[in-house]
Amino acid sequence: MKIYRRRQAALLICIGTVLVILIILLIIIFVSKDSEPIKDPDSLSIVQSDEVSKTEEIPVGGGESELQGSLYFTEKEITIKVGESYTAEVVNETGAEGDYIWESSNNSVATADRGIITGQSEGSCDITVTISGTDKSAKLRVYVESGESDGEHEVVEEDGLTYIDGILIANKTYSLPADYDPGASEEALAAFDEMAADAAAEGLNIYISSGYRSYYDQERIYNNYVAEDGQELADTYSSRPGHSDHQTGLAFDLNSIDDSFGYTPESDWVAVNAHRYGFIIRFPEGKEEYTGYQYEPWHIRYIGIDKATEVYESGLSLEEFLGIDSEYKD
Repeated sequence: MKIYRRRQAALLICIGTVLVILIILLIIIFVSKDSEPIKDPDSLSIVQSDEVSKTEEIPVGGGESELQGSLYFTEKEITIKVGESYTAEVVNETGAEGDYIWESSNNSVATADRGIITGQSEGSCDITVTISGTDKSAKLRVYVESGESDGEHEVVEEDGLTYIDGILIANKTYSLPADYDPGASEEALAAFDEMAADAAAEGLNIYISSGYRSYYDQERIYNNYVAEDGQELADTYSSRPGHSDHQTGLAFDLNSIDDSFGYTPESDWVAVNAHRYGFIIRFPEGKEEYTGYQYEPWHIRYIGIDKATEVYESGLSLEEFLGIDSEYKD
């Protein structure tokens, strides 16, 4: 009886073992049928790349996802000197219309007035232009460097004005703020009256035909010349707004204000005697490469008797005498 039970238990164990093995085999077969073979990694990568490319080629319609035109500056960043101005150029491909709104992230470093960027002090800032009524804007990085010359001349920057050796400078490199509106200098007018009286005593007649001009007066005059002769030619005889010697209130145009004045005895007398009253011929003959303007015998500038005498005796233009240039940035 005991032997029978032992045989029966052994048989059950064998049967159980066989069943377990069969179940394991069935599971392996089932899993193998449902599973896909693993793809080659390189092949998988190529498939994914193609799918991405196809997705990018399909245009997505509606809202901000549509491609739209841009508003941008022609330059990403500029470097100017203190007192120097730069006329920014903006390209509008948005199709949007509206006024441009100009903002500076730091007006103490650089200001932006209707696209004219003027360095105020050393440093850096961002100039932003926005089309009014839209969210379209562009940003320009501005770096402002010291306007000091390499020579021994004293340079002072104050409220957007540049003084070199005490002389207020306005030329193609150095500009005046649009809101600088001093009017004609009483000191310069008094000096001119004295000069005109001494000339009259010698039978000569000199008078002021054009004196002080505001930024906006010069803007109107310059734009008229550009419309008539084109900008390249206009830049040889007329200043862009903010760069005119007349805005200083210290410059006067005499008599006929044209080349004919250079052939008169009044012109000869002024050329030889103006420094005795504190005036210089601002744009002397043969100095166009330094002053940036053609010869103007009728244009005089008050800088004080001592300085005017030094400039006269040197035979140099004011730019040469002070070691500065006169060139627009664009």
